[in-house]
Amino acid sequence: MVKNKKILRKIILALLLICTAFLIYSIVKDPLGKHDIMFALTVTVGFIALDADEKKDDIS
Repeated sequence: MVKNKKILRKIILALLLICTAFLIYSIVKDPLGKHDIMFALTVTVGFIALDADEKKDDIS
């Protein structure tokens, strides 16, 4: 069970890092253009949730 949770956490982290790279690329490509703030907020919330879940597991 714990091993499956660690694998899932690594997959989620990889997806969040890919999304972060895409956000940085889109901002560098068109710095003054229109960007989707909801996508950036979603990625940020994903990192926060992943960290909170990891801290919760460390306490237990």
